[in-house]
Amino acid sequence: MPVMDSVVPTETFSIPDWESHHAVASDEAVVVEHNWNEVRTCMWDYVGIVRTDKRLDRALRRIQNLRNEIREYYLDYLVTPDVLELRNLATVAELVIRCARQRKESRGLHFTLDYPEVLPVASDTRLNDPPGESLNLFDSRVDPHV
Repeated sequence: MPVMDSVVPTETFSIPDWESHHAVASDEAVVVEHNWNEVRTCMWDYVGIVRTDKRLDRALRRIQNLRNEIREYYLDYLVTPDVLELRNLATVAELVIRCARQRKESRGLHFTLDYPEVLPVASDTRLNDPPGESLNLFDSRVDPHV
């Protein structure tokens, strides 16, 4: 039985209504489109099939900057499906990069120039971020044996 199937909530929570505070409608759709393309290009160029530690570090810095810009946009303007999708896309990009940085071998489709060999035993790469905390781009809390 999967672990989640055995979890029974002990209390209920109510989700407060969304508060837009001082957010306004955006007339800057080009910003969302530009950031979307920048995430896609960054991942394609630096986190693609052939990787290096230097490229992954560069991608991490770029995605960190983009996530900061996206957060500012998210807070300043009314939320739209495109903005939510962009935010989620950048978050997943960060997770992929963090996992790729932990892998010290070439395995499967991905080849790492810095680590061309395959380790004798394959292990999953897992990120162990505490629940409810924001993702930290430069956090190295990864335990491949969990």
